[in-house]
Amino acid sequence: SNKSSGINAEYGGTFPGWARDPTSAMKAGNVLDLAPFDSPEELASLGLDRLKTALQALNLKCGGTLVERAVRLYATKGRDINELDPSAYAKNKKSRDEGQKQKEVAQLEAFIYHYTELLSEQRTSTRENVERRQARTADEVDDDDVDDVDDNDDDDEELVPYNPKNLPLGWDGKPIPYWLYKLHGLNLYFNCEICGNFKYRGPKAFQRHFAEWRHAHGMRCLGIPNTAHFANVTLIEDARALWEKIKAEKNKDKFQKETEEEFEDSHGNVVSRKVYNDLKRQGLL
Repeated sequence: SNKSSGINAEYGGTFPGWARDPTSAMKAGNVLDLAPFDSPEELASLGLDRLKTALQALNLKCGGTLVERAVRLYATKGRDINELDPSAYAKNKKSRDEGQKQKEVAQLEAFIYHYTELLSEQRTSTRENVERRQARTADEVDDDDVDDVDDNDDDDEELVPYNPKNLPLGWDGKPIPYWLYKLHGLNLYFNCEICGNFKYRGPKAFQRHFAEWRHAHGMRCLGIPNTAHFANVTLIEDARALWEKIKAEKNKDKFQKETEEEFEDSHGNVVSRKVYNDLKRQGLL
């Protein structure tokens, strides 16, 4: 990408802590000097691991037994590496993958170095601020807390919406439109004496309150059932008068034993209870 190429150009192709070719540097450190050794048996005394790293440094096959590795490595003594049998060379796919992986890690570190330089001023300011706050005394901490509270109070005051007409607040915390305020009749207040002279804002809330707990409690205190007969009744005297009227109508429809109970005399005549008792007292039955 353009950004990675710019970083490569800025660092001259090298990053701190990374060689230009990490794999070649690693191999150079593992190359074994064969001059002191006169036979494969002497090389075998170094062990499997050291022979393996020496073969890997020459990009040769590193498998096999201890003797095979010693013979393969001793065969390179005094000879040009390019003169060896091609079958002795190891496949370099793994080394290429390892080199690519290390290159990606180096590139990520280069990005970190680059961003560190870009943000050096902010990092320095942050460090100084943290050190300053940690070095404060108890009084300075209390003073800063008071200032923070004052700032929060100022912010809260600024958040109070402008509402000169005292309109109700909507779901967003702002006053509802004035036309909606008028449409729902929220400028009208309805008083209910049964509810303890509680005022309800708007006809919708007023109609709804007849089925709510406050109105039902007021009716219960008056000894009147809160039925549909008392809808829209808000005065105590009106509720009591209506209750007496309802009770009178119920009593009128109630069965009257003296006038409505019927008896039959000895001649088969049907008379009321009162007439029957009068005739019986006169001995006419």
